[in-house]
Amino acid sequence: MPRLLSLLLFVSLAACQPMTVQRSAEGSVPVSVRVDDAAFWLEEWYRVRDLPEDQLVRILATRRQEFEQFPGPRNRLRLALLMAEGPAPVRNQAEAQRLLEHLNPAEASDSAKALAALLAQVIAEQRWSADKIAQQRTKIEKNEARIEELERQLQELTDIEQSIQQRN
Repeated sequence: MPRLLSLLLFVSLAACQPMTVQRSAEGSVPVSVRVDDAAFWLEEWYRVRDLPEDQLVRILATRRQEFEQFPGPRNRLRLALLMAEGPAPVRNQAEAQRLLEHLNPAEASDSAKALAALLAQVIAEQRWSADKIAQQRTKIEKNEARIEELERQLQELTDIEQSIQQRN
């Protein structure tokens, strides 16, 4: 019984310890954030995406400044995620793609590498879709022009036929 009490006392005291915080050049970050950066970034992106335009622009400026001060994988991916999948006022997929291309895999966590790969794939697919849409629009415009020309020719032939029938 005394062993059980001492074990319970030890466990309860251990549970009361404060949460450990890692300190780095990027500031203090709770250990739980370091464990899964990608989940933290996605949650952060989810909170940011519905903000008013002026706040989004300020957040983008802040993220750019953080990246310029500390260009590590963490800040690179936070900025790339906002620019790749953020709302229109802050979206710049070409710049996000460049940020992802220069990510150093040796410095990035596994979740950061996975998020970077996913973002790169999403950007590539969206660009492919945009190109396909542009090609289809061009085809549609050409087809519409061709249809108009054929309708004009058909109308001319119909007019000629009617004039011939009126002569007879």
